[in-house]
Amino acid sequence: MRDVKIRQILELLLAIGITVLVLRTFAVDSFVVKGDSMSPTVLSGDWVFVDKISYRFRDPGREDIIVVKPRTESSRIIKRIIGLPGERIEIADGKVQIKNDRQDVGKILQEAYLNLPATPTIGINSINLDPKEYFVLGDNRYASIDSRELGPIDTWNINGRVFLIFRPSSLSLKIFK
Repeated sequence: MRDVKIRQILELLLAIGITVLVLRTFAVDSFVVKGDSMSPTVLSGDWVFVDKISYRFRDPGREDIIVVKPRTESSRIIKRIIGLPGERIEIADGKVQIKNDRQDVGKILQEAYLNLPATPTIGINSINLDPKEYFVLGDNRYASIDSRELGPIDTWNINGRVFLIFRPSSLSLKIFK
């Protein structure tokens, strides 16, 4: 009788372990953020949960917060999508401008999520994105290593979309749709 219960408990633990492994590999990932490049939206020490499935059914969108492994980096970073494939991105006078081509007057991106509204002009300030490239920036533009320095992000290097942030310091949750 006792052996049967121990076996059932071990089978249950094995099933839970396999389920967690499959979910973590294919559906959801999580990690603790280190650094302030996305503050005030995501702070150092926050837990972020990443949806690894939704971009299989739809393309990433402007202002999505993503986890990505850039071409030139060995670790993953968390950034916000600013430029979409095929667009022209220009940063001038502290503003990010989105254009469809060289002749387009473009539109200034309105970024209510920024604490400091100006975007410093460092690194790449004007770029035409290829059909599978995205331009990403951190919300804390003065302390962010992003597409201005790393270049555009390829679609296949995007690990997923951040859908939940847990902030241990205030025991709060922020959910993104």
